[in-house]
Amino acid sequence: MINLIKSQLIKYFRNPLFFIAVVVSLTTGIYGGVRCTDFKDDTNVVINCRVEVMWMLTAIWACIVLIAMCAGKEFSDGIIRNKIVAGHTKISVFLAEIIVATIMTVIMYLLNIIPTAIGGWYFIGEIPVLFAVKWFVNIFLTFELMSIFTVVITYILAKRAVAVVASFALHFILYIISGFTDGYYYNIGEPKMSTMTFYIVYDDGTIEEREQECENGYYTEGVQQVLVQIEHAVNPMYGLIDAINFGYIPDKTNVDNSLLNEEKKRIRDLNFDIIKMSAYCIMAYCIGAYLFYKKDLK
Repeated sequence: MINLIKSQLIKYFRNPLFFIAVVVSLTTGIYGGVRCTDFKDDTNVVINCRVEVMWMLTAIWACIVLIAMCAGKEFSDGIIRNKIVAGHTKISVFLAEIIVATIMTVIMYLLNIIPTAIGGWYFIGEIPVLFAVKWFVNIFLTFELMSIFTVVITYILAKRAVAVVASFALHFILYIISGFTDGYYYNIGEPKMSTMTFYIVYDDGTIEEREQECENGYYTEGVQQVLVQIEHAVNPMYGLIDAINFGYIPDKTNVDNSLLNEEKKRIRDLNFDIIKMSAYCIMAYCIGAYLFYKKDLK
């Protein structure tokens, strides 16, 4: 097993795609961190980190391409078959690939998250340490699950190009689905109609105050609301999205109950996501190992 891991690590580190993935992850992390600093003065009752999820997604995509191409090369060069002939079991070969992919994922994650965390110091430093740890863990588990998915898909399809497209498509579809439903989920509990106050400033300096009834476009009830909640609980992309949308209230003395309940909901989501994403990682590995064990390599 150790020799399998070492040989794979060497191949990853010698592959030009590794250095491209490093540059992409670090660059997007730095840009994300810089963007975070733009919102440091916007902190109010609720402290949150205005991370732009796209820069984390880009790092995940770079990781997917790297893993799919390097793992797929094992099949195109006939190396997998040679390892089996040499006496290694399919399970050990698959596990070694998962371990190496995890190492690559840790590298890309750290390159991306450290600059982001530096830019979001006003958030990381103000929330309790336990919540900060959970925030980091949730985001990492999204990186990790996508890398495991990539290894599984690559080892089942045994074709580099197809594996890259399939792995990328899976991640993209999951994210698109969450993008359609997150507005509805985060507005659960909000009223269908609300009164909004608008201020009109005229040329002579006078200000007119107007109130207007506005309809909540994300209002849900009944079956639709249940489906939204189920999708949120099932979709693995919410491990990342819930972390990005997490907020903490430092001073709870002058806050209404609705805001306190919303904070409790975000904390519950953060806790649940860690359990859910960890379970998904284990399930993905077990299913992948079983399918590869049954796969005919001839």
